[in-house]
Amino acid sequence: MSRGLPDWKGAERPANLAVLMREAFAALNARALARLAERGHTAVRAAHGAVFQYLDDTGTTVSVLAERAQMTKQGMAELVRHLEAHGYVDRVPDPSDRRAKLVVPTDLGRDVIAIAQDLVPELERQVARLIGADRVDALRADLEAIRGAYSAPG
Repeated sequence: MSRGLPDWKGAERPANLAVLMREAFAALNARALARLAERGHTAVRAAHGAVFQYLDDTGTTVSVLAERAQMTKQGMAELVRHLEAHGYVDRVPDPSDRRAKLVVPTDLGRDVIAIAQDLVPELERQVARLIGADRVDALRADLEAIRGAYSAPG
């Protein structure tokens, strides 16, 4: 899945570290989407990962999903509407706040989560074959350090 980088001053824009991390994620995510499509989940798109990745099994409000995914409530609501229309999630009353609704996975949604989770070890083995197990361990530690440093307030 080569999308290429945009042109900048007559040449391909150099890929900085953040772009390389995002593109690596996009490549791995494309594998997950292909697996989902093979299993009949053709309505699930890359953007829907923002719902499935941050959805608690007991349900999550659209506001919390949006906050976790760092996107607008309106954008998250649109993703949820699509998944609801295709039977992957339901919205149910929140027992702790009668005004709120929880987004909960249906059996179909739980199947998507299970397929993605089952694929993770396979992808990690493929990456280990590509760059070596020691480098995967170092990469994991480095990514955790970056996440920790830049997730902290301030």
